[in-house]
Amino acid sequence: MTIKRLFEEAERLLSEAGLKGVKISSPRSPEFGEAYTPYPFEEARRSGGNPLELAEKIASRLGRGELIGRVEAAPPGYINFYADWKKFSEYTLREVMRLGARGYGGSSEGEGKVILVEHTSVNPNKALHIGHARNVYLGDTLARIFAKTGHRVYVLNYVDDSGAQMASVILGFLELKMPMEAPTGVRFDEYCGDQVYVEVSRRVEADRSLEERLRALAKRIEDRSSEEFRYARLVADKVLANQLLTCWRLGARYDLLFRESDVVVSGLWAKTFNLLLEKGIIYLAREGANRGCWCVDLSSHPTLSKEGDEILVKSDGSTTYVARDIAFALWKLGESDVKITGKVWGRNLDNTPITITDTESGSPITLPKPHMVLTVVGSEQRRPQEVVRYVLSRLGVDGGRYVHYSYERVSLSPESARRLGLETAEGKAVQMSGRRGIYFKADEVLDELKRLAAEEVRKRHPYWPGERVDEVSEAIARGALRYSILKSEAEKTVIFDLREAMRLEGDTGPYIQYTMARSYRILEKARDAGIEAKPTPYGDLASEEWMLTRSISFLPQVIETSAKTLRLRQLITHSREMAVHFNEFYEKCPVIDGGEAAPFRLALVQAYITAQSSAMELIGIPVLQEM
Repeated sequence: MTIKRLFEEAERLLSEAGLKGVKISSPRSPEFGEAYTPYPFEEARRSGGNPLELAEKIASRLGRGELIGRVEAAPPGYINFYADWKKFSEYTLREVMRLGARGYGGSSEGEGKVILVEHTSVNPNKALHIGHARNVYLGDTLARIFAKTGHRVYVLNYVDDSGAQMASVILGFLELKMPMEAPTGVRFDEYCGDQVYVEVSRRVEADRSLEERLRALAKRIEDRSSEEFRYARLVADKVLANQLLTCWRLGARYDLLFRESDVVVSGLWAKTFNLLLEKGIIYLAREGANRGCWCVDLSSHPTLSKEGDEILVKSDGSTTYVARDIAFALWKLGESDVKITGKVWGRNLDNTPITITDTESGSPITLPKPHMVLTVVGSEQRRPQEVVRYVLSRLGVDGGRYVHYSYERVSLSPESARRLGLETAEGKAVQMSGRRGIYFKADEVLDELKRLAAEEVRKRHPYWPGERVDEVSEAIARGALRYSILKSEAEKTVIFDLREAMRLEGDTGPYIQYTMARSYRILEKARDAGIEAKPTPYGDLASEEWMLTRSISFLPQVIETSAKTLRLRQLITHSREMAVHFNEFYEKCPVIDGGEAAPFRLALVQAYITAQSSAMELIGIPVLQEM
């Protein structure tokens, strides 16, 4: 890791001056160098001395490193370390060339640690919408980053085939006699969500007597011996097959599909219930609104106690999703001895196998005990997830290993909603509602982005065959949607706009893809001109050259920090910053006509391609050599 070596040099220089274990950090701006320490400021605050004088005194005692060109004291009491750009750029470029896109940015920080990432987890009664896409993108990107930093990663999809939403679809088929087959040209997941679920919701609102039938059905689909259970599983599996087509299009892959219904039928919930009862964590309510229900006693929780206890088992004996989540959390964390069996369901696009739980056949599923479990689920589940963590802690399980990765909703801009066929209130973003059938399917949004991309691709390449236009347009659409969703912090609401996401300039995925296509064009011209890349600088670097080198060198640190903090925006931002610096370099530093500078500049272009390819792979943006 190039910048890490400079940090190590700074630490060594300070250690040789008698200051061991001093913290080294990255400055916010290049004007403050490539590394700095606030040690003089912090020490002067403790001792009462002058921080700047102390910084100057320490800086004067420091030697020089191989990659560090100068050291300066700066007010109010910092020491800044600046790279020797001739040496640092050659070291960086050689390191990037040696490691390649697959290796550059990687580390062994997570070696020996297992991470479970659960994402997607959609009820198998509908097609995925763009809110689900955000869940997929967040979980998949986290999994990629953890793998890049040396962790052993398992990706789980908790298939929510229990509860009221699933029961609604089954009610439509079994009791309201809606056709089981989707209309011609309509996918089964779309049919269940757009027509069956909406119609059942409408009828339940109009006829409250159906609510009782719905509750009874929700209970029966938990009974392994019932016909309703087998029928629900048939429907869920059929929807799941369609949903995974969308997930693969979004760039995801999975190791395990865990059916929520198997939490109950496997005995995992029964074992968990007995454990909770034994530990005095749950009780049977004898009176009040929760009469006849088994509830978690939350009286000792500092905040949840104000909102009342949590129901785990309803008075009719059916479990709530919080109950099932607690049992599943214990299993994920390796804290349950219940054996879950499974079988191979199919394969991901990368040809790795996908296992699905199956209590009637298959082999035992064994996962190593994880260092951490990440559950990617929306902010509306904050309370239930906190209940899970609280129960885990009451059971003596380290709650810090169980992380709720929360995120906010995705809405569509008014103009984009209209493009997708929905009339909106003037100037207002459109939120989704499954009950009313107002939700924007991920495939539908991707298809519209692809259509917009194809229009531009055909303008630029009128002689391209249709297959090539289709391939490039699909890649642009995927990059546009993924970047647009990921560029906001998870705790921020996303208002997605189709036109904004497709811009070739600004904070967009296509901007990064276009910059990569530009860089590949330089390689092509360099081959024709017979120029060979050499990482040795020709002389003093232009500011555009060292800024590009600098941004490339910091990528491994950014990736490592993202894995530690679980914040993805810094990686997204850094990828764009590399693209910005490349375009500034492209405009000011000619490569083909660069004379004696051409070999070094060509090596810098190659290093950019390698680094940006590494970043784009983690973010999930397809690399295009021409667009």
